[in-house]
Order: sequence, then C-alpha cells, then structure tokens
Amino acid sequence: MVFVAICLQWLCNFFTGRITKVGTKLSSCFLALISGVVQGSVIGPLMFFIFINELVWLLDKYGVKVKLFADDMKLYLRIVNDGTG
Repeated sequence: MVFVAICLQWLCNFFTGRITKVGTKLSSCFLALISGVVQGSVIGPLMFFIFINELVWLLDKYGVKVKLFADDMKLYLRIVNDGTG
C-alpha cells in the first residue's frame, strides 16, 4: 500500500505546479501550465493513453462515436431537428 501511495504522490507532483517559459526575441516570462502533458516525457504517452480511453468510454455513454488515430480524435454525433425548438 505504501508503494501505491508513493506512486500517486509522484503522479500528483508530475501534473501540478508546472511552469513554462514563453516569449519573443525581446522579452520572455514564465507561465503556469494548467493542462496537458509535458512533451518528451517518458510517462506522457501512457498518461495520454489512459486519458483518451476514459474519454472514449465516457463519450460513448452519451451516444458520441469516436475515431482515434495516433494523437488525433474525431467525434461523430447525430443531431436531429425534431421541429420543436
């Protein structure tokens, strides 16, 4: 159980408190990262895979069909106009 707690804490630390440097030739600053996975990380593709599979499962529950290829996603949803709105 201690190992699981350590792993969860590591993941929390991995996704929180991150910053990135943005700027131009003349100036730059640091900004907080509020979403996404660090590019080039070893665990990034695994986290994306877990996220995308959960998202597909959730969307399917609401009738949204999903097609995946690599890091691309297309959503298909039938919209019916019943004339009441």
